[in-house]
Amino acid sequence: MSYREILPHPALRPYVDRFWVQAADVASALRPQHVLPDGCIDVLVGLRQRSCHVVGTMTHALVVSQPAAATAAVRFRPGGAVPFLDVAAHELTDRYLPAEEVGLPWWSPRVLEAEHPALAVRELERLLLLRLSSLQRPHPIAAAAVQACFGPAPPRVEQLARDLGYSRQHLTRLLLDQVGIGAKDLLRVGRLQRAVDQLQRAKGPSLAQAAVGLGYFDQAHLCRDFRELVGLSPNVVRASAASIFPIRSLLIGA
Repeated sequence: MSYREILPHPALRPYVDRFWVQAADVASALRPQHVLPDGCIDVLVGLRQRSCHVVGTMTHALVVSQPAAATAAVRFRPGGAVPFLDVAAHELTDRYLPAEEVGLPWWSPRVLEAEHPALAVRELERLLLLRLSSLQRPHPIAAAAVQACFGPAPPRVEQLARDLGYSRQHLTRLLLDQVGIGAKDLLRVGRLQRAVDQLQRAKGPSLAQAAVGLGYFDQAHLCRDFRELVGLSPNVVRASAASIFPIRSLLIGA
């Protein structure tokens, strides 16, 4: 399987984390892959199938078999997709929907005519840039919450709400609309992403050390989050860096 990420145009970076392209061979299609929850909404273009799907923010890992076909995609930053959509983010959470069911005001079927993924990405970027002048920037409070949740020292939910000048309930409603998950889940996802990153480094910490440094109550708390969010133990995830990996571009200060 080949996978490559592509930086977006600078004007798109408040909204888009990365474009990415992927091609899988028959052998890799037989191996399931755990896609970690990352707070992002993706738009996936299958060039062989001539299809476009929207993948909403996930609350747990998605286990998929890689198709033996070419895929081009845009991965929006947490909170970055809503300006380009006709729906609130929570309407897509844990869903995989054909683009026509979601409403993409910027979409053009010309993307499906691309001969290979890099050309599809170029067309996706062009369409997003054309739409940009009519959009508002991502909600500033949601963006600040995302930055805190993916930072090296994420606060508790109550402290995050206080820091942003919101009640816990108001902040959760805002994040559901803008990101697709509430404050508690966003903190869990950000902490999981950083934990996977640290554990998979060549000299990653022990589970007990990781738990303390990442804001878990203890090692048991870390293991429980991995079981609930990934469906695997931390040690299995640590040993599976080739097929289970974090989105490191989202980790503030990593």
